[in-house]
Amino acid sequence: MGPLISESAMKKVGFYNLLAKQEGADVLLDGGRLEEGAYRHGYFFSPFIYRMAHRKDARVLHEEVFGPHVAVIPFRTLEEAVAVHNDVDYGLACSVITEDYRTARRLREECEFGVGYWNLPTIGAEVHLPFGGLKKSGTGVPASWPLLDLVTHKVAWTVGYSHEIKMAQGLSADV
Repeated sequence: MGPLISESAMKKVGFYNLLAKQEGADVLLDGGRLEEGAYRHGYFFSPFIYRMAHRKDARVLHEEVFGPHVAVIPFRTLEEAVAVHNDVDYGLACSVITEDYRTARRLREECEFGVGYWNLPTIGAEVHLPFGGLKKSGTGVPASWPLLDLVTHKVAWTVGYSHEIKMAQGLSADV
């Protein structure tokens, strides 16, 4: 399930789920708002998963939903997979599941994305790696860790646990 940020986000995901059905999707898992128990106090949605052939006129395949709304788009060739991947106005992430190095490398080079994964899910921003996207996706920030310098004050603090203070050049002081 996916937690959403607000009631309007819930309505948006519900709208796209309905739109997928209207645009001819083969619904594999029909998700909806979770309202039982502790979920009734928040904005929780169960996954909506559907299969749909790639079509340029299908809004659900070309717009960002930002919720648990997943399209499974069949393809026959690697060229077709790349074309489907690149045929959107977004390019935040790409995940490739394959044991074939040449396939992974080709997809890395031909698909348009900002953050890529090989044999891993698109798990999101990694603070130690560059993060951003292409087209209308992502922030374009090189990585999160350099930003720490802008919002922190670094301090060096050394602790001596001895009862005797030893200083440079052989000097000393009693404690």
